[in-house]
Amino acid sequence: MAMKGVLRPGHVSIRVLDMDEAVHHYTVRMGLIETDRDDQGRVYLKGWDERDCFSVVLREADSPGMDYMGFKVDSPETLAEFEQKLRDHGGLEVEKVPAGELKRCGERVRFVAPTGHSFELYAEKDYLGTSMGLENPDPWHEESLKGMQAQRFDHCLLYGDDIDGAAD
Repeated sequence: MAMKGVLRPGHVSIRVLDMDEAVHHYTVRMGLIETDRDDQGRVYLKGWDERDCFSVVLREADSPGMDYMGFKVDSPETLAEFEQKLRDHGGLEVEKVPAGELKRCGERVRFVAPTGHSFELYAEKDYLGTSMGLENPDPWHEESLKGMQAQRFDHCLLYGDDIDGAAD
């Protein structure tokens, strides 16, 4: 069943044990571009062909893992509709996260799936663009020649305890 209004995976927040090592891994080995840091110590990264200002957020923590995965929706109105649907569904923990809690990202709606994974929906994020330009760009760019040359964040594989419950 299609979820109308959900555009694409937008970002993932990852807990890391050592920030310096993680930044090295994601920039040098994976080829992501560091775009920002915030006063909480989080590091923001994006693929070389992504337009939004980040798609990966690194946060130093005592245990590694995923904090949450975010999906971009097509409008603030769609975000409000999904928030209401999630609340009406019942049994889900739903939280509204204010704009700016993630640097350069608008208001978000976070919920916990039966698998225990946290997901969020958002409609607005600052546009950064690419350094390639839009008119007759070269087939590759200096930023695209690092590490694994990750272009964009477009999927994620997750495991969980209650897969059947998540499908409902």
